This record gives sequence, structure tokens and C-alpha cells, in this order.
Amino acid sequence: MGLSTERALNLLRVIEKAEEISQRELAEQVDVSLGTANQTIRALVGAGILETNIVTTSKGKRGQTYHLTATGQEQRKQLAKLRIEECEQDIQSLKSEIDTLKQEI
Repeated sequence: MGLSTERALNLLRVIEKAEEISQRELAEQVDVSLGTANQTIRALVGAGILETNIVTTSKGKRGQTYHLTATGQEQRKQLAKLRIEECEQDIQSLKSEIDTLKQEI
């Protein structure tokens, strides 16, 4: 996907919860550039993780809605598991650093 596990997971969470969201709003919420959001969405659609629908917004403009497919929902779960593993590794690393620092004082 090109994004960190955390950002990719956040992106899928935001899309799953939002009924309508623009790429610009998505980029802001996930803290990526608009270009990165656009490329990521295209890749996710290509991978069958997202599907899009063309809609007319309340302002009369053409827009798209994004929805997780069944594959996307499974991918979100896998990313959550991977993120748990990353966090647990971070915790172990921090505990080790704390032990080392305690020995120094």
C-alpha cells in the first residue's frame, strides 16, 4: 500500500465509518497529502479492497463515495493484527530501554 500499517489502518477505518468523504477530507483525517490519498485509493480500488460510487454532492458537484468490500474488511482486520504486533514490539523495546536507564541511575 505504501503507507505505514498505522496510516493504512486509519485510512480504512475512516472510509468504513464515513458515509460520504472527499479525498481531501480523507487526506486531512489520515494526515497524508491529497496526492497520496488519491494514489492509495486508486491502488485499493484496483486491489478490490474499496469500491467507489459516483454521486452528486449537496453542492451539485460530482463526487465519489468509498466503501470497503468484503476483501477490504478482511484487510482491515489483518492490518489491525499487524498493528497490535508492532505496538507489542514497541512496548518490549521501551521496557528494555527503561531497564537500561534504571541501571544507569
